[in-house]
Parts: sequence; structure tokens; C-alpha cells
Amino acid sequence: MSFDFNSEITAQQLADILPNGIAILNHRYESIFASRQFQKLIPCPNADFRECWLRSVHVDDYDRAAAGLRDAARDRKALHIEYRTLDPKNSENGGYVCTVADITSQKNAAIVQRKAVEAAQESKEQQERFIDMISHEIRNPLSAILHCTEDILEAVHDKKGSDISRHDIAESAETIGLCIAHQKKIVNDVLTFSKLDASMLSLSPRSVQPKQALTSPLAIFRPETRKQHIHFDYVADISYDTSKIDWVMADLDRMGQVLVNLLSNAIKFTSQSKDERLIRVSIGAAIDRPTSYPPNVVFFESGKEALKEDGTDNCEWGSGDVAYIMVAVKDSGIGISDHAQKNLFKRFNQATPKTESVYGGSGLGLNVCRKLCHLHGGEIGVSSREGHGSTFGFFFKVRRSSKPADGTPGRQSTSQMDQLAADIQVLGNEMSGVNRTTEEPVISKNPAVKRAGESELGPLDDDRTTHTGILASQVTDEKADRDRRRSSRSEEGDTNNRVLLVEDNIINRRVLSRKLRSAGFQVSEACNGQEAVDSAQLHDFDCILMDQEMPVMNGCTAARAIRDLEKDSSGHVPILGVTANVRADQDAEMLDAKMDDIIHKPYSIGELVQKINSMVKHSGS
Repeated sequence: MSFDFNSEITAQQLADILPNGIAILNHRYESIFASRQFQKLIPCPNADFRECWLRSVHVDDYDRAAAGLRDAARDRKALHIEYRTLDPKNSENGGYVCTVADITSQKNAAIVQRKAVEAAQESKEQQERFIDMISHEIRNPLSAILHCTEDILEAVHDKKGSDISRHDIAESAETIGLCIAHQKKIVNDVLTFSKLDASMLSLSPRSVQPKQALTSPLAIFRPETRKQHIHFDYVADISYDTSKIDWVMADLDRMGQVLVNLLSNAIKFTSQSKDERLIRVSIGAAIDRPTSYPPNVVFFESGKEALKEDGTDNCEWGSGDVAYIMVAVKDSGIGISDHAQKNLFKRFNQATPKTESVYGGSGLGLNVCRKLCHLHGGEIGVSSREGHGSTFGFFFKVRRSSKPADGTPGRQSTSQMDQLAADIQVLGNEMSGVNRTTEEPVISKNPAVKRAGESELGPLDDDRTTHTGILASQVTDEKADRDRRRSSRSEEGDTNNRVLLVEDNIINRRVLSRKLRSAGFQVSEACNGQEAVDSAQLHDFDCILMDQEMPVMNGCTAARAIRDLEKDSSGHVPILGVTANVRADQDAEMLDAKMDDIIHKPYSIGELVQKINSMVKHSGS
């Protein structure tokens, strides 16, 4: 049996059905055969490739020829070059079989897979940051609650002839109330964030008078501002009157939550100020959507996604004209760096151990604030300079309405727990004498109308780039100073262990400092890692209690800096890491920073004293 067929056509047809392109080139790189897929993928199947001629260049001239070709292509000039070729006798009968494969689908699949891996990794990291934040923010106040409870129980049972006064008991109860209120705020933020993230939170508009209604969340801070000797002021900008704002439809429970978050931060950091302590809340209004307030409060660009979250356009808001209520919280606190301002409102940003927390605690509350503003058709912004205080401003959209038919405004709720915490603080202020020495903050439901620049529309005039540099103090002859102080202590017969307590939380620091002094220690205090390093340079300590999460400089960075200082001397001060974090890698990071041991919050004073004594004894042996 015989067959008559055209082998060339059959070969072409066979090559055309292959998924990969194929071509045959002779020794001069000329195409003598190419499949359809090869021609599709390579538009010049005649082997007219720019680099093909390089394959005939002698190896010794290859780099020069390749560089000349590259320069000619770049400069769009003719190329004149002499070069040696490979021996054509060795390649006349040769040729090449070229194949080319379309790997677009594989590359696309790889890109999709890589993005999925990155998304999963980001989700895992966010979950870890969330767990870290929850652990730190909830476990941290537990230590203060535990220590205050020990004081109260000791007084009740009158152990060892306890000399704890009624004032101390009231202060302990007040501290417990503050800690519980803080934990309630964190839990509320978490629940609100979860609902916002799942698009399950809706607004409940009521007919209200914003200027009057916002005094309710402000009132719960009266006792705290009085105790911290903070002058508090609440004013209405003239823009509120000129915009003729009276009754509007709004959800001031949610906007009050934003105000409470901002005011909590303002009190926390203004209380650290060594100069004038001042907080002013102002309210203004605008007909057009604000873009900034003076001085320099620039609102974030909301973006299309944020604008879609606006929940103020349904029928329950009525058909009144749109207006914008503008609120600002201005303080004379420690201020915020430009770098930190850019990260303030990112979810969980301040909770990560890798981030130096500067302002706003965990960062969750401020992220919730921004989301709530988006939901109410508004936005939030900040202006600050380190050492010169901060101004947080936010606005929200409302619709004009008439006075309710029954004549009663929509309720502005204050939770029982918040009220109880405020009542406990009032009692503490009475028993400690604060009420006799400090004027009661005035929060009028009809605040004075005046020009309040931080809550009115205005042009941007940003001078934040002209910051004043901070000069680091110079310490000279450190080793001699250390030896002299150590000798002086020895001559004075000082046997009490000196402890440096490094803790940014003012409540924990106050309670723990008192407990350690009662246990017989001499206690010095530092609010952050940088202050701890400065104190370690100037003073001798038998032990340092180093909190991990702190502003300006965290505990690990401070511990490394102190160990570097010790390289120039023979001394070694034990450092006990104090943390509310729970993961093993976080413990490992603290030990890698040359801390000697770790204690986890919450802990009892007995457990802490035992660890300190053990470390001091081991260090002195």
C-alpha cells in the first residue's frame, strides 16, 4: 500500500496546530520555516531581529558591538563599526530551531495568586494588629484596677494597721471608674468599627439644636478637666448665627461619640503640658461643604468610596436645606509631628509594636471617628505642631427642620456607666480638695458667640514646615559623674533600691508609683523611652521598669539605647520589661533588646516586688 501526500504542507499544518510557535532558521538567521503561532507572536518571522547579527560577532568583540548597537538605538544614529565574525566555515551547515510560547495565562494566574497571597498576608497582619490593640488597650487598665482594689481591700480588712485614708480610698475608686470608662470606650469603638466595616451601622436622625445638644457629651468631662487644672471653654463661632442654624435633623449620638474621642485625647495630652493647660471646643456652621478651617486644619480627601457612605439622603432626614455643622477641639498639649499626622486615622496603625505611638492611643478610635463622619456626610482633619498643641476639626451634614411638635428635642444620651464614672470623680475631687482650689468648668447650653477661627471656613495658611528644631542635651564626663553619685549614695548610707518607672499612662504611673513607695522603693518617673534614656544618663538606678508601648520612643528602643550607654562603663542596670502584649514574638523582641526579664499586665504588686528584688540581688551578686 502506498500513499501520495505533500510532506511540506503536512509539516506546516502540523506546526500550525501546535500551541507553541516554531520556526527554523539557517546559519545566517534567515527564516526558512515558521508556524502560524510563531508569526502571530513574533511579528517579524524572517529572523530580522535586531540582535540576531550579534550572534555572528566574535566573542572578543561582542561587548563592544552590543554597546554600539545600544547607543545607536538610544541616540537614533547610524552605526558604523568594525568587528570580527565567527568562523563561517563552522556554521555554514548549521541552523536554529526556534520555539516561542504564549505564557500570558500563566503570568496572569501568577499575578492573581501573588495578589491573593499579599491580601492574605495583609489580612493576617491586620488581624495581629487588631489583637495586639485589643490586648494592650484592655489589659493595660487592669493593672491599675487590680492595684486600687488591693488598696480598698486592705483598708476594709485593716491589715497591718493600714493607714490608708478616706482620700486614698476615694482616689482608688475614682481610678477604677476612669479605667472602666476607658475600657467601655474601647469596647464601644470595636463594636462600632465592626458594624461600620460590615455596613451594618445606620444613623437615627432626630430634630435637635446642635449647639445645645453637644453640651451633654461635654459635661461628662467636667470632673476630669477640673482635676487636671485644665481651663475648658465652649464657644459658638459667629458662622453658626450667620448661617441661621436652629433645629436640624442629625444623629448627635454618633457625632457626640466623635467629640468624646477627640476630647479624651485632648485631655490626656494637655494634662502632660507643663505650660498653660487649655482646651476649647467650638461649633460653627456653613452652607457649603468645608474644605479646611483656619489655622491649617486640612480635611482628608474623602474620595468616591467615602462619599458613597453618606447615609443622610434618605427620606427620614426630611427635605430641608442642607447645612454643615463644624466642630473643633483645640488643645495646648504636646502636639503631633507631621509624619504622625499622616498616619493618625489609619486602622489599627498606632497599635502595631513597630510603630512609635505619638497621639491617639491605639488609632482605632480616630479611625472610627472618620468612618462616622463619612456616614454623616462629613470629614475630619487635624493641624498640629510638636510642643504647640493640636486642633482636631470635623464637620457633618444636616438638614434644616422645624421644632418637634411636642416641643421636646431629640434625646442626647449619656450612658449610666459614663455618668457613674463622672459621679465617682466628683466625689474624689470633693474629698481631695480639688473643688476648693479649682474653678468649676462652665459648659453653657447657650455658649457665648464669638469668632473662633478653628471652627469657621477660611483660606489655608500652612506654616507647619517652619518647625523649630529640638536640641539634644549634651552629657559630659558621664563615667566620672556616675562614680561620684554612686560614692555619694554610699556615704549617705542609702540602702533603699532606686527604681525608674517608665510608663506613659498617667493613671498606671500614679498608682504604681504610690504602691512602690509604700513597698520601700525610691521611685523616679519617666513618661516615655526618651525620658528614660535621659534619666539613665543623669542618675543611677537599681532597676528600671520599662513599659513597651510608649510615645516618642518605645521600650525596646530605649533599652537598646541604655545598653549602648553602659558600654562606656562597667555598670549594668537590670531592666524589667512591662507589657500588655501577649504574643511570644513580642516577648522575644523585648529580650532581644537586652531587657533582663518581662512581667505581663495585669500583675499584683507582690509579684512585681518579688521580680524587682530578685533582679537587683542577681545584679549585685
